Amino acid sequence: MWWHYNLGNVKERPFSQIWPDTSDALMAGLKQHPRTVKGRCGACAYLAICNGNTRVRAQQMTGDAWAEDPGCYLSDEEIA
Repeated sequence: MWWHYNLGNVKERPFSQIWPDTSDALMAGLKQHPRTVKGRCGACAYLAICNGNTRVRAQQMTGDAWAEDPGCYLSDEEIA
């Protein structure tokens, strides 16, 4: 889903080398658990379950992959 960001090319390097490579900051952040996310996601009681979701929506909507997920359907009361 990160069509606008290149994490590797399987024609140049096998997927088995791309996937574990955390030298790219985005890949390292996506693999972090729990992720360092902001806003409602960072304060959510369910962060350990969803880990901030896919992050691509936050990136596309705000320009920041670590911003809160604008597609989260939980209310403020539910995340507390």
